[in-house]
Amino acid sequence: MRYARLLLIASAIVLPFSPALAPTPAAAQQASSPLPCSGNVNIVRISEIKPGMMQKFLEAVAAQKAWYKNAGLTDRIGVMRVMEQDPATKEWKLSDTEAITTHVQAASSKPPAHDEAWDAFVAMFKDSSTIKTQYLACMSAM
Repeated sequence: MRYARLLLIASAIVLPFSPALAPTPAAAQQASSPLPCSGNVNIVRISEIKPGMMQKFLEAVAAQKAWYKNAGLTDRIGVMRVMEQDPATKEWKLSDTEAITTHVQAASSKPPAHDEAWDAFVAMFKDSSTIKTQYLACMSAM
């Protein structure tokens, strides 16, 4: 868990986030009111991956990227594999149980209507993971 927090903090330093990160419910991507952001919005999720499901989770990320690209949108979607250090050997390995995803989109953008392909990648995420924490961050233009 410490390493997930460390990675999230590191990404906050590297990416031009505004000073405030506000935790939001999972449905926040479909905001019911205008977001107070004139730049890009970054949806950052820390997900717990179900046992043996990391590959399916990564496939869900790829399907999500493809859906937005096929819809003609320029959203940037990525995944970071959390690294864990063995306390005894000090060796590092990629976690099979935790990942961090980012989804950067224009604050004013609205995705097209959901379709079967949308439902398919959302189902893949649900089958392979649980969102532990989600943040919406306003990325100022720099």
